[in-house]
Amino acid sequence: MTEILNFPISSPVELVRRYGGPVSHAALDPSHSIFRAPGIDGLIGFLVVHRCAVVLGDPICDPVHNIALANAFSTYCSNNGWSIIYSTVTATLHTYARERSYASIEFANLLMANPQHDPEIDHQGHHLRQHLNHVRRAGVMVREYLGETTPDARLEAQVEVVCEEWLEARQGIQMYLGRPRLFNDKPGRRWFIAERAGKVVGMLSMLRMNYLECHSLINILFSSPAAPLYTNELMIISALQALREEEIRLVCFGVGPLKTLGRIDGLNCTSQLLSRSIYRLVAKVMNLHDKTLFWEKYHLVRQDPLYLIFQSQHIGLGEINALFRTFHFSVN
Repeated sequence: MTEILNFPISSPVELVRRYGGPVSHAALDPSHSIFRAPGIDGLIGFLVVHRCAVVLGDPICDPVHNIALANAFSTYCSNNGWSIIYSTVTATLHTYARERSYASIEFANLLMANPQHDPEIDHQGHHLRQHLNHVRRAGVMVREYLGETTPDARLEAQVEVVCEEWLEARQGIQMYLGRPRLFNDKPGRRWFIAERAGKVVGMLSMLRMNYLECHSLINILFSSPAAPLYTNELMIISALQALREEEIRLVCFGVGPLKTLGRIDGLNCTSQLLSRSIYRLVAKVMNLHDKTLFWEKYHLVRQDPLYLIFQSQHIGLGEINALFRTFHFSVN
């Protein structure tokens, strides 16, 4: 931690749950450093890679302090000789960046749906109903695990094993925020467990977040390689049903990569062309847009733009490598 403050401050978990966006939970990973500024109850989580300080998401604080915290972090990084890269930030920080002549690239949308719209019941839900009927007939059942108030060490161990099996089965080019931390930082979390014949076969994790009027984020979803097809879909439907019964009207599915890059500001024509070419290649090889297509069947009602922000208007190999390292780009 970069500062020791003399006034009461909230814990990182409290701040992430109170003010965090779709990727702010990454700041709780032990591999990330945390910056705090005097007089502000907030934080910025970051990784330093090749003299680039890479931040995932907007500053985590009361919105009235966003600019002050970002400015303090800019000064801190300048004093250390680091250039800043913000990844997966919202329009708020995009405006901040444009005012300071940073380079910005629109690369994804924040995907949101209304749980009150049951995706099973209309004409468009025909294929989804077929998939759900298949997995239900296979004997899969989903229940909410109350791990914060009634922890079950045996169940959590079973889920950890299934997660390991899922990770080991993944093939090809991989990109992810970090290793799943399934039962860490329990306040503000919910879990939906898929079971078959008394054995865990999958898990969905949901976090409390704060983005406009959206306060629920599905952040982890996986099932065993041996689980029946469409187990993930059944867990999603179960989580949506729980939110529907609680009269929740907006849930976030996370980041949906664009098929091609959107708006680019602050880069010359050559850099724009290079950025679009690299993204097009990576998106094609990794089928990035398929994630967005997967969530569309749950009736998206909002798609807000997300950006990459570069303090330097020159995007070189160092910046690209820093992003690849931050997102754990690898080949299995």
